[in-house]
Amino acid sequence: MHKLVAVLALNVSLLIAEPFGVDSPLQTLNDYRYETPHGRQMKIPRSTQLVVIAFEKNTGALVNDFLNTQDPFYMSKHRAVFIADINKMPRVITNLFALPKMQKYKHLVYLHYDEKFQNFVPHKEEKITLARIEDGKVQSISYISTTEELKAAIQK
Repeated sequence: MHKLVAVLALNVSLLIAEPFGVDSPLQTLNDYRYETPHGRQMKIPRSTQLVVIAFEKNTGALVNDFLNTQDPFYMSKHRAVFIADINKMPRVITNLFALPKMQKYKHLVYLHYDEKFQNFVPHKEEKITLARIEDGKVQSISYISTTEELKAAIQK
């Protein structure tokens, strides 16, 4: 019974939660569940300074293609994380094709499967969302669409 009450309370808090934006604490992102392509649950590290988020196949591919050309620890060296929101992808496609491909990546991807995330985090169609973090709070949110912009944002 206590677990049911806790789950209901969490769901209600997520429904009435303010959207993620400037001055939002970084840790509010940890109200959502992330997994690696290997099924390991992940949390956003407190030391993170940049959160890169892709909501579509093309934007996710752009980030993954770029990260595949980098050192496996490139993102962690730059205190950045990459979240791929794959809630729109059919589970069959995810399990048969996407996950096996992502398991071969040398970089870390935080996968998110719940549609509530896209209502919480601001995004634009065919753009990658960047949340710049300072002292544990969001300082800015911007949108990019090219590899050059991604590289510049991560290395900033």
